[in-house]
Amino acid sequence: MTIQEKYKARVKELLSTGAVKMVIGYKPGSTAERRRPLFMRSPEEADQLVLDTACIANLAGYLVAEGLLSDDKRVGIFLKPDGIRSINILAAEAQLNIDQIVVLGFDIDGQEVNALEGESAGDFSALIESIKDHAPEAPRNPLIEQIEQMNPIQRFDFWQTEFSRCIKCYACRQACPMCYCRRCIVDSNQPQWINTSSHTLGNLEWNIIRAFHLSGRCVGCGNCDRACPVNIPLRLINARMGQEVLGAFDHFAGMSETQEPVLASFKKDDSETFIL
Repeated sequence: MTIQEKYKARVKELLSTGAVKMVIGYKPGSTAERRRPLFMRSPEEADQLVLDTACIANLAGYLVAEGLLSDDKRVGIFLKPDGIRSINILAAEAQLNIDQIVVLGFDIDGQEVNALEGESAGDFSALIESIKDHAPEAPRNPLIEQIEQMNPIQRFDFWQTEFSRCIKCYACRQACPMCYCRRCIVDSNQPQWINTSSHTLGNLEWNIIRAFHLSGRCVGCGNCDRACPVNIPLRLINARMGQEVLGAFDHFAGMSETQEPVLASFKKDDSETFIL
């Protein structure tokens, strides 16, 4: 039995027994290499499920859709390690109750899709243990290394050039599971905190503020990169902020449901290098 067949049977079991009211997974997209979210409410809909190496999108953001978890019923969802870290963060920030989530954990290794340890028994603690292999060192990206070799002026010019392509569509915000605010700061105009126009200042303000808000919260899933219609490498600046947080506070995002947000908590032994 393939992993896809195994998971189809698992989804049908969960839905037919009433263990969950819905399972969020993947189905074929508009092209052969793309996948779309699939919201399964009946066992028959599980026949549309696809689970392969193209299932890379982090689906965790759908869990905070308004009203989805308000009835206290459970929801199943397919998540890779970055998605599991996402729901840990959402739980730590009081956006969901992990007891309502049934995680169908999987990982992609080259051209193979594997079930995460602990999934078959529905053991969430075992799933958390399995993702610790992905921590605590954030992966290095060759382009990040290249940017770090630049002097401050060159680095600023690099990001200003990248952000100049931004059209303020906010697709990155919509795709990110960490951007769950019902009303974003950029939507506020009384007072207006961030310039909404798509020009040099407005683009810089929006992208820098968003990167700051994701510091110690970004799980590196790449949803923002893939959603951006002008291909700004948003994951790079988020990854760099993650490295700063890891180095300064020994904080790797999403390793437990009780992990406090790094920029919303204080410890007496925190580094205070910003004080001159």
